[in-house]
Amino acid sequence: MNTSLAQSYRETIQVTFPLSRSYSKGQAIYKQDQVSEGFYLVKKGSLKLQKMLPNGLQTILKIATEGEIIGEGDFDSSVPRKNLSYAIALEDGTLIQKLDSAPNLLPEIKSHLTQKLIDRALEASQRHERLISLDAEQRIKSVLKELALKIGHKYGDETLLKINLTHEDFALLSDSSRQTVTKTFSTLKRQGTINYSRNRILFRNLENFKP
Repeated sequence: MNTSLAQSYRETIQVTFPLSRSYSKGQAIYKQDQVSEGFYLVKKGSLKLQKMLPNGLQTILKIATEGEIIGEGDFDSSVPRKNLSYAIALEDGTLIQKLDSAPNLLPEIKSHLTQKLIDRALEASQRHERLISLDAEQRIKSVLKELALKIGHKYGDETLLKINLTHEDFALLSDSSRQTVTKTFSTLKRQGTINYSRNRILFRNLENFKP
């Protein structure tokens, strides 16, 4: 997306969808199985998309961060859809902007939003591939590296990931167990690969961090 298109996107979103709302940590943006109100743009902060499965277990579908599109809907149709998951803010001040169905969107903007939805489908496919090709420890490391590359802050060779996820959250996100997450984190810390404290994970050298 070039600079002029990115600027056009921001300006059009601001004019067409002026309403946004701030959410506190743990607050739900929308709930699973409720009729969807369309799409939402994450303007600031992060959230988790958590799904209750038919067997009563839960999973985390993904972590959404600034610039990502969440929610269920169709810009070209008014057919009602239900939300597939709960969207829950991970930090105070998470800013969400509702994107109503809008036929007057510029074609370039609509194309950009469509690409965001394609990216979501690709992420789901990659997660399935990870599940069938990696063991639990490798999946946990893969999730850690993906998040660090996505929202980590680089300081020389080190990368700092700040995110409000518990070991249980990491387990749901990596399709593993909380015990395996705790064991993996402890092993990585003992090896000097990472250091971690509450909501902070420091990677000594992300380039050499292998799942």
